[in-house]
Amino acid sequence: MTYPPDGCGYEVAYSLGRRGFSSERFADEFELMRWFGEMVRRGLFAPAEFEEPDEDGRNGYRIFCVTAEQRVGISYFHPRLVRARIEGLS
Repeated sequence: MTYPPDGCGYEVAYSLGRRGFSSERFADEFELMRWFGEMVRRGLFAPAEFEEPDEDGRNGYRIFCVTAEQRVGISYFHPRLVRARIEGLS
């Protein structure tokens, strides 16, 4: 997998239930994984209750790699995001 390219930012679009949708932007994958960690701590994202967030949005979270030229959906299981989760735990 070559995507996301170095230097891309990240955007997460997610459902607020009846209140509509929202999105958050992050400078890198480490900032993105810290945000997901905080969502879990606050009880706003429960991986055991939902499947892990993924590129097809079936559980309400969609992750995008954003550059000046494009916005491309990527998987929560992309190697760079997995690395950021692992390194964030150590």
